[in-house]
Amino acid sequence: MSRRNFTKSAERAELLQRLMDLGRKISTQTVFLHQTIAQTIGLNATDTRCVDLILSSPEGTVTAGTLSGRTGLTTGAITHILDRLEKRGIVERMRDTEDRRRVFVRVRAESLKPLLPKYEALGHAFMKVAEKYSDRELRLICGYMEGMSETSERLRTEMAASC
Repeated sequence: MSRRNFTKSAERAELLQRLMDLGRKISTQTVFLHQTIAQTIGLNATDTRCVDLILSSPEGTVTAGTLSGRTGLTTGAITHILDRLEKRGIVERMRDTEDRRRVFVRVRAESLKPLLPKYEALGHAFMKVAEKYSDRELRLICGYMEGMSETSERLRTEMAASC
């Protein structure tokens, strides 16, 4: 990222505003895209995002407390989500073999079959856009997205702590 001192010009102000507007638009579109995909199997976007968090866990399992921490949702809300996902056969709870008080949740891979074509199509469409950029441009885009991801997580954590 360039550390140059930028002068405040009308063109720069316009460009920054455009970036903010596009970020807001993409954020909204993404929420509704995930909601649309989730509804095809009778779930909501929060349910499928929790499934994604479980799948992205290095161990492939998480506790309800871990999900609560990663989402900022209360443990009660997470329990409700997990109950709904378990009832639909998407996740299963497993007691820790060493500490029976701990319960892990894992995704039942076979339950994701109806969603796979939708997420594969999404991935292909997004890659088609990304392939138009040079490696240098992709590094720049990745740097921006990493910064935005870190900022979003920091703000979510701060806001959750103030509740």
